[in-house]
Amino acid sequence: MKTIFGEFQDVTVEGVLSLVAPRAPLVPMVFDSPHSGLEMPADFHPAVSVERVRVAADTHVDDLFESASTVGAPFLKAHFPRSFLDVNRSLLDMDRQLVAGEWPHPTRDSATAKRGMGLMWRFAWGDEPMYAAPMSVAEAEERIYRYWQRNHHHLSELLNAVYARFGRVYHLNCHSMTAVGHAISSDPAGTVRADICLGDLHGTSASKEFVSLIAETLKAEGLDVALNRPFRGAELVTAYSNPAHGRHSVQFEINRKLYMDEATRERNAGYEALKDVLARMTRVLADYATRS
Repeated sequence: MKTIFGEFQDVTVEGVLSLVAPRAPLVPMVFDSPHSGLEMPADFHPAVSVERVRVAADTHVDDLFESASTVGAPFLKAHFPRSFLDVNRSLLDMDRQLVAGEWPHPTRDSATAKRGMGLMWRFAWGDEPMYAAPMSVAEAEERIYRYWQRNHHHLSELLNAVYARFGRVYHLNCHSMTAVGHAISSDPAGTVRADICLGDLHGTSASKEFVSLIAETLKAEGLDVALNRPFRGAELVTAYSNPAHGRHSVQFEINRKLYMDEATRERNAGYEALKDVLARMTRVLADYATRS
């Protein structure tokens, strides 16, 4: 089963993303962590500090799901900050205010772009401008090509390769979320969030049985699980799910209070315990995907 990654070998694609290959026989699952990247691209020139850029990152999520490869699932990781470019946004979510001149591509009335959290973030956090001046259309187009299109191409290739082998694929799109809603989130500022949020586009991106298995497994571990609140799933779930044809995709959000200090991003005392919980869950899901 040849792909751009060969026979599912560990590989880095020009510093943009990397694949952690399965350490066990392949199962019909694919994991990805699109927002845990902390590397600053050479072509990124924000008006804020590196630390401010990284505030939005899903720090440590790539490590928390390390068990994916041990159960036989390929794991794709983006290296760049989500606020530099967010692969979990549609190309239609481009914020026109970020470019000098007319943006020559279609856009939509995007709630995320209005909040400054579109395809490329206008704000580092809150109302703090990310850039001192608009970027050129050519610069924005090159960023989309190098980062967004490559990430989507390779994720699609992985999902298709696994699907070709098994006739089904279960995709876990891995993220973290702040403990409470904030000034630029979709839920009201100060809203207390559950330990875990599962987004399945309100029942349309994955089978009910699969989503219920995730929720019940985590509840048995003592975690509070919410469904589609506050995150229903975004582009990486929307684009690659079709449960009627055996393509199941769930956006998985972890409350950061469970594993790190949100101010310093240092791991807290609960980190290893949570990682063990996720490893046990990953094994349950891999067994289910193999049998289903």
